[in-house]
Amino acid sequence: MARPVRWFAGYAAVRAEAVRAVTAAGEVPVRAPRHWSEEERAWSTEPGPYRLVAGRSAGDPRWEGTVTAERRAVTG
Repeated sequence: MARPVRWFAGYAAVRAEAVRAVTAAGEVPVRAPRHWSEEERAWSTEPGPYRLVAGRSAGDPRWEGTVTAERRAVTG
């Protein structure tokens, strides 16, 4: 399955005063890596590691982590 190198999975909005640090918490929905599989005729997740990156912008990463997905097809 051809996938983009990066794709947007979610965001968290926070307010902070100048020169203050804040912590943002966000969740990546389980459906984020799914794609439509014509072969399975269902939404499917490719198995393997997915790298998560969080930051103030795509060009300013502040955190990285990895999750591993199992192959899964969702019907109905």
